[in-house]
Amino acid sequence: MINIPKGTKDVLPQDSYKWHEIYRVVESLSKKYNLKEIMTPTFESTELFLRSVGDSSDVVNKEMYTFLDKGERSITLKPEGTAGVVRSFVEKGLFNNAMPLKTYYKTPCFRYERPQAGRLREHHQFGVEMFGSNSVYSELEIFMILSDFFGAFGIKPTFSINYLGCDKCNERYKQKLRECITPKLNDFCADCKVRYNKNILRMLDCKVPSCKELLCDIPKFSDCLCEDCCNRYAEIKKGLSDLGIKYVENDMLVRGLDYYTGTVFEIINIDKENGQTALGAGGRYNKLVEELGGKSVPVIGFGVGIERFILYLDSIGYKFKEENNVDIYLASTPECAIYAMQIAKTLRDKNIGVETDLMERGLKAQFKYADKLNTRYVGVIGSEEMTAGEITIKDMATGEQNRIKVDDVANYITK
Repeated sequence: MINIPKGTKDVLPQDSYKWHEIYRVVESLSKKYNLKEIMTPTFESTELFLRSVGDSSDVVNKEMYTFLDKGERSITLKPEGTAGVVRSFVEKGLFNNAMPLKTYYKTPCFRYERPQAGRLREHHQFGVEMFGSNSVYSELEIFMILSDFFGAFGIKPTFSINYLGCDKCNERYKQKLRECITPKLNDFCADCKVRYNKNILRMLDCKVPSCKELLCDIPKFSDCLCEDCCNRYAEIKKGLSDLGIKYVENDMLVRGLDYYTGTVFEIINIDKENGQTALGAGGRYNKLVEELGGKSVPVIGFGVGIERFILYLDSIGYKFKEENNVDIYLASTPECAIYAMQIAKTLRDKNIGVETDLMERGLKAQFKYADKLNTRYVGVIGSEEMTAGEITIKDMATGEQNRIKVDDVANYITK
């Protein structure tokens, strides 16, 4: 037997309805917020992720699936959704579109990391990227989209937020951080020592407990913001409060990718067993379009991991709406099997879900199978019904039976 690769997961027929429900919510949001779907390749040139995600991030250093193709080109399976969307924006000249351009995607992502609950080597993301607006209102709309997404499942999210400031604020903070960390650098893990030289902000994202303890007395980002950045951050927080969106400030939040500027956030979940985990995250990345060869265009967006979100919904007892695609099961005797399939075709042409006997079972076994399908109606077709052009329909909920003309079946079961 050939087993599934480590860190991957089958979505089985009995579970796929959960994904369908989530994607129906996504489609509903796309209509309400005028989001246009964008689909980018599963793999891209490795250079794209080196330039966008940043070579100081763990994603680039440890987690990318990179290989040489037959043309000796370095190819990487996408580790996240943003870089490919921004590459497409630049390459296809989408800056000529009306702005803001609000895109969304549903995509697989690949990261070579230790598999654990909610973290798979192949996982899927729903994400939004909004191009063209640097207004605080675009930030607030991103928060509103996410609030509506979670609200569709009865969840009122809490956002963990931070503001990384402009270039001057960012450099000022890095300098203060360096002054605080340098005396105790030898006590940090090997990865943090590399981050210290490549991008010191990455040290704040370290998951090693001893490193977290060493960072407990570092300066706050908010203490290093200039007046303009302070005012913008205050405006964002006021807007969130005015919109009834719950948030907490987190001065340690920098996110795991190098392209973020200004606003960063996570949707936090307090798990009794695993502590705090992020159900989704995002922020602003105003330099990314230019870094990938385009004009200077502001961008803000987010990503939500679908597998992790389903695990969370299961853990809180959320009841997904199970799908039932069978409106009627047509049980038939052997001599009427083709006639039953003809009727099934007529009903399916009217967008009615129909199952017929494909296993050559007896009528009793067909009724048992129909019961397992949880179908509301079973139509019985024997020689008598076929001759009369009728079907005996049983309502499985009430037990009521009626003989119905074939032409009237569709109206009968959809009334």
